[in-house]
Amino acid sequence: MHPVLPPASSSLLEAYKKHTGELSGIEDRQNKTIALLLGIFSAAGTLLLKDGSHVGYFGATYLSLMAIIITCIGHHAINELHDLRIAVRDLLVRCEIGLGFYRDDAFLAGRPLYTPYEGKYPTRGGWMKQNYWIVWVVAAGFIGLLFLKAYPTGARSLQIFWSR
Repeated sequence: MHPVLPPASSSLLEAYKKHTGELSGIEDRQNKTIALLLGIFSAAGTLLLKDGSHVGYFGATYLSLMAIIITCIGHHAINELHDLRIAVRDLLVRCEIGLGFYRDDAFLAGRPLYTPYEGKYPTRGGWMKQNYWIVWVVAAGFIGLLFLKAYPTGARSLQIFWSR
């Protein structure tokens, strides 16, 4: 037996579908932002590793500042997307409450379809906000590579140290 939704619930169901699509889009944007930033640093690092490429002190300083600025923008975007994700997840839970997913006997005999555990959905997924550290690690590696190229004698000293 399936409950028949009253007419007001059809608009609620449409809102639920809209929010579900929006949540998927937010997560896609975050993944694309991270992939873009990693691609930028990977391409720049590949160019630095080519034989014959040389970066002076001022070039390394400029590129380091650019890397830090790009990483800060990416970090901010990831934080904003996380806050937006929480807001959309909260709207999803509100729609679920309105549709009766948390009421006893609405869909399952003697129990609700969703438990209080699912009601905490808006606060889950905090690990996705922590993805910014990947970008910071790659940016730090890029900056290190820049200064190793800017100071070849320092790079040779490290090479001697590692070969022991």
